[in-house]
Amino acid sequence: MMRRKNGDKRYFTRMGTRKKVHAFVRVKPTDDFAHEMITYGDDNKTIDIHLKKDTRRGVVNNQQTDWSFKLDGVLHDASQDLVYETVAKDVVSQALDGYNGNLVN
Repeated sequence: MMRRKNGDKRYFTRMGTRKKVHAFVRVKPTDDFAHEMITYGDDNKTIDIHLKKDTRRGVVNNQQTDWSFKLDGVLHDASQDLVYETVAKDVVSQALDGYNGNLVN
């Protein structure tokens, strides 16, 4: 903490409290969910997506078909309570203490 003087008022500010952005993905399977297209890492922090090549585009097809994402967490078929506890609880608590917080759906 660093002490600053502003007129007659003295107050403290936090210095060096930088935090990184966290990224989570929640996957909710449905009846027509494409199970064969998505694989999850054993660490629950990676997700790979594979699309089949579109053969209608011809023999030479440079269409991207694979993506891999490294995240802070993959919540596969997780309940709303688990999502809140894992992702939102700390952000909401800090926001109530006056800090900025953001959750994107």
